[in-house]
Amino acid sequence: EKKISIWEQILNNEKALKHVMKKELQNINKEYVTPRITDINEEITEIKIDQKDMIVKEDVVVLVTKDGYIKRSSLRSYQASSDDITTMKENDYIIGEYQMNTQDTLLLFTNLGNYLFLPVHVIPDIKWKDMPKHVSNIVPLEQDEDIISSIPVYDFNDDYNIIIATKDGMIKKSNLSLFKSGRYNKTITCIKLKDGDRVVDAIIDNKPNVLLVTNKGYELSYSTLEISNIGLKASGVKAMALKGDYVVSINNYSYEEDEYLSIITDKGTGKRIRLSEIPLQSRARRGLQIIRDVKNNPYQIINTFIVDVRNKIGLKSDKIEEVKISDLVITDRYSTGTSISKKKIIDSFVVKELETKDSINTTEIVEEESVPKKEQISLEEIDSKLMTIDDFLK
Repeated sequence: EKKISIWEQILNNEKALKHVMKKELQNINKEYVTPRITDINEEITEIKIDQKDMIVKEDVVVLVTKDGYIKRSSLRSYQASSDDITTMKENDYIIGEYQMNTQDTLLLFTNLGNYLFLPVHVIPDIKWKDMPKHVSNIVPLEQDEDIISSIPVYDFNDDYNIIIATKDGMIKKSNLSLFKSGRYNKTITCIKLKDGDRVVDAIIDNKPNVLLVTNKGYELSYSTLEISNIGLKASGVKAMALKGDYVVSINNYSYEEDEYLSIITDKGTGKRIRLSEIPLQSRARRGLQIIRDVKNNPYQIINTFIVDVRNKIGLKSDKIEEVKISDLVITDRYSTGTSISKKKIIDSFVVKELETKDSINTTEIVEEESVPKKEQISLEEIDSKLMTIDDFLK
């Protein structure tokens, strides 16, 4: 009853309430003698937190497939299972395999002129052996929208550009910094397409020249300096003159670093042409023929590649088979190549190996390049590289 009487006084008398509060605060002041660290201000300052600081830093391996399946796996899972092939949908294949960090970004480009901005930390974390998830679980795609290429981004640097080529012969170049986005829940336009046109490929502009090839066997090479930098929503400029054919591939190359153009046809034939036999021309021309025109049984080029001789090429028919680049005969521009498969090829690709940040070649300043003159091979070069019969005859 005595305690109740005291509590009622405190509740009913404001002076008594303040007296109790004052006493309690004085006791706290005696008990905690450390000076206050925080400031008490009349105005509230907005606290901005960078979402990147909230992400746990982890090195991972990111995998992307042609049919749009994607995952990230810890380095421990990858190293423990690196000898095992990751589970994939039948007849699907890998278009990107990168060692990245959870704070990096992956750009995925689609055939409808869009791209997906994917922070690595939002990509599903799945064991290397297990089946990846379809990217539509993260970003909705249209019914006929397909992933056609992937580019890992470690830094959105102003010095780098992305080149996009379309089936109907358009091309554009945009600064990499323009692709940085604050959202990833839907696709973003990267090129304005005309009705029926589709994106063929999107590549990093890290070498001085581009080489476009059509299905009927015409190629056009020119300096990347002929492609002006424009915004994301622009449609680009004319890449090459077409006559009833369409662009199937675009390659970025240097005469100093690259040696051969590898060609795959729908008839199951393949060949290599020396890049030194392909001169630089100007943008928007017809170009040169790089395969003989057989009237009664025309050869259609499926894809072309400028890659190291140690790489392998995947051939897709009713199943996927692999051939070595070195198995492709080196011949002139007018040959139809030699048989590398008995089946009709519907698609071909470079068999991917793990790419790291250091292995991706990025040149800050792209300078115009001219076709090199043929030179004698020194004895040091003979000792330091794998020789072809043509090198030996030189």
